[in-house]
Amino acid sequence: MVKLIRFLASFLLIPLILAFVHEGYLFLQANARFDAISELVYGFIAYVLLYLLALHDRIRFLEHFEHELGHALMGLLFFKRIDELLVNPQEGSNVKMHGTTDFNFLITLAPYFLPVFTLPLLILRLFVFTSLLGVVNFLIGVTLAFHYLGLAREFKREQPDIRDSGPVFSLLITVTMNVVFLVIILSAVLDDYQGIIDYLGRAFSRTIAYGQALINLLRNR
Repeated sequence: MVKLIRFLASFLLIPLILAFVHEGYLFLQANARFDAISELVYGFIAYVLLYLLALHDRIRFLEHFEHELGHALMGLLFFKRIDELLVNPQEGSNVKMHGTTDFNFLITLAPYFLPVFTLPLLILRLFVFTSLLGVVNFLIGVTLAFHYLGLAREFKREQPDIRDSGPVFSLLITVTMNVVFLVIILSAVLDDYQGIIDYLGRAFSRTIAYGQALINLLRNR
């Protein structure tokens, strides 16, 4: 029954997923200019190189901590009580919440799309001196690379979160939400917060258009 619900949800989410990803692509095409986000790009590249050359297996604790913290933060957003947050790369990490989360895919999949260490920097850059914005943007690039490399390492069919949510459904949600957060992050770095609202508005409008097209397609079959 649960698998059937997830299959139907995946099907019904197709217009929304296509719309948000399409608008995300258009946003990146129009705004991802190197001269405007150079500090972020340098931070991203610096971390990737450091990770490949030295860190790799030396930051497993931090990767596990971000993963479990992602579950916990999303759980708090849904008013779940966090009873325990255990981080142990050798024996297994876990978050225990009060109440069931069986059907809450956002809590289950949060670590794969929520850049936990990047989000506080987006708030911090609202309050720092202009002279320090470049440093904060660099750190945003570092933490974003940390998130993506962790995602590449963790997103596997045998991962309990992915297995429980279903690999196809997990992939669709993970890609879509990562696009949404990338738009939010780049808009913040560009100091274009109106761009976030515009993106969401266009994406929802496109979702309705795609949904209508899907309904018409099904009716004409």
